[in-house]
Amino acid sequence: MCKIYIIVPIYNAEKYLQECLESISNQTYKNFICVMVDDGSSDNSHKICETFQENQNFILISQKNQGVAAARNTGLEYVFNHADDSDLLTFIDSDDFVDKTYLEKIADISNNTQSDKTSAAETMYFCGWNQLQENKILVHKQNIDSKIISGDFREDYELLDSFLQTLWANFYSIALIKEKKISFDKELTVNEDISFNFSYTYFVKKYVFINECLYNYREIPNSLSRTDLQAEWRVEMRFQSLKRRILFLNDCNIKNKQYVINKHISNMVSGSTLFSPFCRRLYQLKEYADLKHVRSNGQRRVIFCLQHNLLWFYKFYMTIKHELFILKKIYILC
Repeated sequence: MCKIYIIVPIYNAEKYLQECLESISNQTYKNFICVMVDDGSSDNSHKICETFQENQNFILISQKNQGVAAARNTGLEYVFNHADDSDLLTFIDSDDFVDKTYLEKIADISNNTQSDKTSAAETMYFCGWNQLQENKILVHKQNIDSKIISGDFREDYELLDSFLQTLWANFYSIALIKEKKISFDKELTVNEDISFNFSYTYFVKKYVFINECLYNYREIPNSLSRTDLQAEWRVEMRFQSLKRRILFLNDCNIKNKQYVINKHISNMVSGSTLFSPFCRRLYQLKEYADLKHVRSNGQRRVIFCLQHNLLWFYKFYMTIKHELFILKKIYILC
């Protein structure tokens, strides 16, 4: 029976940390170790963590503030020194929480594949997740009438792509991470989780997806990942991330890779239309785009405007669309 290690990087998270750690403590599957890494918090986070140390399933490591990538690497060091090759790893953010069966449902499937150690190490496990916004909940799972989905990772990558933008709700082979010496790049201040996933999934051959929302991601306004003020360095990071993604898709010979590339180009452009100082640089994306491989009318508009130097028109279109949306809401309220 595999043990599951959980790394929780913590920095000034007192508002939601208690709920996060309680959701881990209340797991129906008890064969786990939660590694709490306090990255130099100045609030009550450390004290909250100390109360959970009474539970032998919880380990607290403290360090000076170095950032989330360094905190996760510290957690990885502990895991490497204590875990067996058959054990799994997952990450939980300190402001999120999980369903009480989060570990159990993954463990049940994983334990059934442990007879073939090579196959188990090359299999990645996923589950769906809820995105908790202020006034609504967005559900992220597969639009398939099945609770368990499995298959060839490279063949079905397009199906899994959106679930590889984050670390949480994913389960990793500790043996594979250790063997390939995979860690977090401390120089990256954004997309360090995506970079980690590229390094890891390069070696993945199979996947199992539990089509239930077992993880709850709390969307915090004004967080680093959600800010509306993208500085030039942030745009540069997005370009570098896209280039790494394209290299990964090409090196792994991913099926339908151009559809995946177009999706990320579309997201990058549509998410940057208000940032006019860097708008012209987006035309550099033209060489990667292909209008023949799109999945939606929204993507088609973006790629068409990009390829025909019409991003100014797309920006105008999106501005008008946003203003009409506001007017419609005002009309309804009146």
